[in-house]
Amino acid sequence: MKKIIMVFVLLLGIQGSLYPQSTIQTIINNTNLDSLMHFVKELSGEVQTVINGTPYTIVSRRWNHTGNDMSAFYIKQKLNSYGLATYDQWFSSTGRNVYGVQLGSVYPNKKYIICAHYDAYTPSGTIVPGADDNGSGTAAVIEAARIFTQYQSKYTIIYALWDEEERGLYGSEYYAQQAALAGDSIMGVINMDMIAYDNDNDGVGEIHIQNYANSTSLKDMMVQVNTNYSIGVIPSIINPGATASDHASFWNHGYGALLLIEEYYGGDFNAYYHTINDRYIYFNQPYFHKMSRLTLGTVATLADLTVIVPVELLAFTASVKNSDVELLWSTASELNNMGFEIERSIDNQDNFVTIGFVEGKGSSTEINYYSFTDRPQVNGVNQLYYRLKQVDFDGTFSYSDVVNVSYDVPVEFVLSQNFPNPFNPSTTINYFVPQESFVSIKVYDFLGREVITLVNDTRAIGSYEIVFDASNLPSGTYFYTMIAGNYSATKKMILIK
Repeated sequence: MKKIIMVFVLLLGIQGSLYPQSTIQTIINNTNLDSLMHFVKELSGEVQTVINGTPYTIVSRRWNHTGNDMSAFYIKQKLNSYGLATYDQWFSSTGRNVYGVQLGSVYPNKKYIICAHYDAYTPSGTIVPGADDNGSGTAAVIEAARIFTQYQSKYTIIYALWDEEERGLYGSEYYAQQAALAGDSIMGVINMDMIAYDNDNDGVGEIHIQNYANSTSLKDMMVQVNTNYSIGVIPSIINPGATASDHASFWNHGYGALLLIEEYYGGDFNAYYHTINDRYIYFNQPYFHKMSRLTLGTVATLADLTVIVPVELLAFTASVKNSDVELLWSTASELNNMGFEIERSIDNQDNFVTIGFVEGKGSSTEINYYSFTDRPQVNGVNQLYYRLKQVDFDGTFSYSDVVNVSYDVPVEFVLSQNFPNPFNPSTTINYFVPQESFVSIKVYDFLGREVITLVNDTRAIGSYEIVFDASNLPSGTYFYTMIAGNYSATKKMILIK
């Protein structure tokens, strides 16, 4: 947050209505202080984290420090882990916004943005913890993603973390400008900047607005959520609000937005602002929890979140085609679905092994169709059993019911008669390999002269098909011979032009 002066306070009444309390109350209740604090500790270098598979300590989020770019990777990694489509938005050689998208089920083109800046500042760039400014806001956005992705949203939600706010709102200004040029329908922006310091423990949270678009109604909704769900923040309405944080970028382009912040003007400003002592140990943790709960409750209400079934399987079937087994399944809805492991058992239902993986759709309320083809590499008569292991992004999993098929394939090599026969100018030749073997198939003319080699390679167990094109050959009788191991067979075919 970049601090400026001047304020005009206006307290307004509550109007409007809330969506059903059960879902919103559950979301508010599930906003977890432990996870909020853990995100802050990772972002401010108090604990080591793992970024792109490597242990790393974020000691600085200053714009010109490598830790700032690593924190962007950390944020993207978190949003990805909740099944969100995530994006980097580079706006300069050093500036990089990171945001995730949860697509709306009814109004996908109408968007609410929950946001904070992730960069931090001290005059020196060596150690820049930035726990309150603005690890607190960033942590709350990540917590919103963790919880909201378990629900269906009527409107699209953008989880945005801006870069280079401390240099002049560079990241949010670029995003807002691009959104305005594209004609994006942004229904409202809820910005959090410094939401964890309350030294006098009076619980005051400032809501900054100006008279742009629907900013006032966004404020009214936040005040009403605070009252109706007894969250406990004491709201102080600032109008005209400060322009030193990222919400102002959206005001500049005609969008409705508000800022939720600890006492910026109220006499209890963070004593460790922009110093190396901006650490989590100076947090008022109950206050941080309330401010986060207020934001999540407000955005959940605005976007109209509802409960969805995690992964609802509609159908799962298995069928044999030649020497393959085709598995088909579909889902009615999905939540945080990383994908499906396909497991198979031969003759024994309890002896399952993993044979493949199919990626899921993350979170979806549409019917999705999936398929997988298995080549079991067995011959003779077998009972094959299949099941799906559905795996969430957080590692939890569940199993489908088991389906089975009778798998009866030859135990010998087979060379089939071509079809059609006679033909002009092409025909299809099928053959079967009962065990991995080197296979040669050649075509000869009536005098025994080799015309073409169709196959000359190692083949795994399975059925195969070749299309033989004789466009450049004259009419006549031809022969094709298959040799594999000790097996040899010849068939006759007739080309008529």
